[in-house]
Amino acid sequence: MLGRIKSHLHSRSSSPAPNSQSFALEAARSICSTISSLGSGGLNVPGLQAVGDIGCKIIDTVQQMKDNQDACRILIDHIANLMTSIRSVIGECTSAGIAGADVDIGLKADLERLNRCLEQVNQILQDLTGGSQVRKLFSSAGAAGRITECKEMIDREGTAFSFSSSLYLRKEMASLHHKIDELAHVKPDTPPAQPVPPKIFYGRDELVSELAALCSSSKQQSVAILGAGGLGKTSIALHVLHDPQVIKFYRKNIFFVACDGITTVHALALRILRIMQAPSPPDTHPVDALRSFLNASSKTLLLLDNFESIWDSEQEHSAARGLLETIDNATTASFIITMRADRPPPISGFQWTWSQTIPTLSLESARKLFLTFNPTFCSTSFEYETLDKLLKELDHVPLAIHLLARVSSNSSPESSLKLWQEKRTQMLSLGQFTKDRFESVDVSIALSLNSLDIARYPEAIQLLGMLCLLPDGLLQWRGRLDTIWKTSGITNLDLQRLQQFALVYTSGDKLGVLSPIRHFILQHYPPDAEHAQCISNIYWRLVDTYARVNFGPEYNDSVNALNPELGNISNLIDHAVPCCPTERILHVAIDMSWYLYCTFPSTEMLDKVSRMVSTATLMVQALFWEISGEIAYKQDRYAEATSSFTQARTHFLDTGNYLKAAHCSYMLGDILRMRDEYPAATAMLTQARDQFLAFDDPAGLGRCLNSLGDVLYIQAKLPEASAILTEARGEFLKIGEHLGATQCLQSLGEVLYMQLKYSEASIMLTEARDEFLAMGEGVGAAQCLRTLGQTLQGKQKYEEASVVLKAAQAEFLNIGDRLGVAQCLRSLGQVLSAQKNYSYASSTLIEALHQFQDIGYRYGEAECSESLGDNVLAQGQRTEGESLLARARDLFLEIGLEHPAARCSRKIMDVDGSKDDNPESGGDEIESSAEQPETERKDPEIGGGDDHE
Repeated sequence: MLGRIKSHLHSRSSSPAPNSQSFALEAARSICSTISSLGSGGLNVPGLQAVGDIGCKIIDTVQQMKDNQDACRILIDHIANLMTSIRSVIGECTSAGIAGADVDIGLKADLERLNRCLEQVNQILQDLTGGSQVRKLFSSAGAAGRITECKEMIDREGTAFSFSSSLYLRKEMASLHHKIDELAHVKPDTPPAQPVPPKIFYGRDELVSELAALCSSSKQQSVAILGAGGLGKTSIALHVLHDPQVIKFYRKNIFFVACDGITTVHALALRILRIMQAPSPPDTHPVDALRSFLNASSKTLLLLDNFESIWDSEQEHSAARGLLETIDNATTASFIITMRADRPPPISGFQWTWSQTIPTLSLESARKLFLTFNPTFCSTSFEYETLDKLLKELDHVPLAIHLLARVSSNSSPESSLKLWQEKRTQMLSLGQFTKDRFESVDVSIALSLNSLDIARYPEAIQLLGMLCLLPDGLLQWRGRLDTIWKTSGITNLDLQRLQQFALVYTSGDKLGVLSPIRHFILQHYPPDAEHAQCISNIYWRLVDTYARVNFGPEYNDSVNALNPELGNISNLIDHAVPCCPTERILHVAIDMSWYLYCTFPSTEMLDKVSRMVSTATLMVQALFWEISGEIAYKQDRYAEATSSFTQARTHFLDTGNYLKAAHCSYMLGDILRMRDEYPAATAMLTQARDQFLAFDDPAGLGRCLNSLGDVLYIQAKLPEASAILTEARGEFLKIGEHLGATQCLQSLGEVLYMQLKYSEASIMLTEARDEFLAMGEGVGAAQCLRTLGQTLQGKQKYEEASVVLKAAQAEFLNIGDRLGVAQCLRSLGQVLSAQKNYSYASSTLIEALHQFQDIGYRYGEAECSESLGDNVLAQGQRTEGESLLARARDLFLEIGLEHPAARCSRKIMDVDGSKDDNPESGGDEIESSAEQPETERKDPEIGGGDDHE
């Protein structure tokens, strides 16, 4: 229903550019949209929505007509007058308390006849705007005549509708006044049943205790419980009313008064009197009667629930203020109001003793509330994590949690999360046609929007739509709103209206919208293209400023600026791709992906814009595939990285950017190194090195030399590796490239480690780690820490080595570096084996082996197989140990590493010789790989190979 209202309210977004009659068109469209929304909303008058809808269609048709502008303008004026008359009639129905179900059959027939007339008008206008054959049938004058005919049809039906409606209203008003007079003179009898507080109630105990103590004090109290719909304001107030100390203080003089549906102070005063069983003399105004009764009563506590109903319906607030002052002037009376607002009504006659906006629930309370309604929802830790994600998606709003728990009673957490992401607030309803705000989040939110009066304040709903594009809220909102004021038609008054009805909230420097409201608005009232662009531009400028900042002194500023906004930027890209698919969005996604590459590598932003790439310019395509390859490389997805860099290199060559193409060649060579294809890696890296030499690019040259040094290193050619790494470091230092120089320093430390120069290696690795940390480069710092643990392992300081390796593993986990985690596990398994803790060593090494296999890192798989072989041999399991060593040997040979393959062969021969010499002996004489000098064992990525640029 609300989706249809939205489509009419925002149909102008697809209209042509404004012309001389555009303002009249938009004014008429707004009136028609209002009629449509009234028909589909709370009034629910049959036929009314159709009248509004066809009115909007007529305006769309007129907007396409290029001729007979004057005749069209007059026609639009008559349509606007007709719709205004209808709105007036419906408004009088509402004020009189006549519901849609009470509308008589005559008025329904009038609406149906009026709808048929408007359908005929629209068909005539469409014929006039049809193809060339139709246009030939009508001259300009003839078309003007048909338009005049339409005007007369509208006038004729409008007159008939007005006459019929006037008779109907007189009859209904007379009947209503008669009913009111009867009620006013009926002697009060048993009052309506007072509601009880809900038994399922979490996270509000302290608040209830505070308010109960306040209301039970000797002083007169005026309390305002405020906030958006669904936060549980009524539940809190009911628990206060039923608190034992409150009951003891007021005895039976505690009254709950629902303000829903009441539109006048006169009617509200009558309701209060009836509930209190107080007399209401026919010649006395109900407010005066209430004053007299309260002044004569003992201590009394009134709860006026949903006070916004009366406050928002009164054009002049003086009567509502007068009612509150009347209650407050009775010295024995205290009162509580609940209200969808961020501040209580301003009353000059007194000060509110307590007034606060209710917060959402804590995670713990939200979880308890959900599981009370759906206790079998979770059974595993993963399902509890999924539930927490769901609750976060709902912003811990109690009504949303309650409804979600009910509707997901037969669903798994994973399917419920998926359904929420597809349906959003549509699934938060206990019935398709429910009108109860306690059974539907959409109905609850729609009540707040009715108070907002979208038709009269269109910029307020635009501002709300803009804010709803920001799931993390508008941070630094005061300064950024100043920018919005200057670049759009929105003013501070629009913000105040949103705050007035608690559709937004502020928390410190954040202006936000609760999740259920946010999703509802984006579904039914999204911002138009102009306003969406206005809010997006603020964040695109933020990306331009900070996303491409390199490691260094300014990097922390970049992290502080962008990390809190990641959700907002991501959501704005999501919104822009279908609405405004420009290359600007591609550049934003590419720049943000470079930022993520330096923090927590992710292709999330790239995935959002991937469908736009094929139509972009070749240069933008090249930039897209370049960062795609960098991230895939860093995530150890080498096949995808190869594909991406190959495409990027082709596009760079096509656009004449040979330096970028050379960088792609370097990355392709480094991928070959990481895939253990050393001859091919050496050839590709040498080619890239020559290209960088030709371009006189020291940074690119340094990277190639560094990777070539790593290849020599893994091939156990340590002197050659040391020489080429020293040359690479010199190239980096020449141009002040501190990151590359530090990576070379790390690799040189690794060479010293391989040469068993543990003290010198530790000094160099510690220096490299400190420099990495200063630059904010977490991967390099974690790699240095891992190798420092291995130096302790080499010194047989196993306890210290274990502590350091576990710390390195934690850093890799935090970064999301799977390869680093697997390498730490392998080293920890070797340490456990050296400590003769064979069982734990096996489980740790098997876990590492599986991770290496998942990554596709054969060198790591070979080393783990060798270490596992050593471990089981040490336990006397010769057959299994020999099989593992043979597997390791074959893997080493596959990747061209003869030295470690020969080592495995020697171990197999030792096992066979041991069998021949002493068939009864155990395996303790077989030395494990963890106890051997590591002169022949080296990870190719040690020295920063898996995070080099």
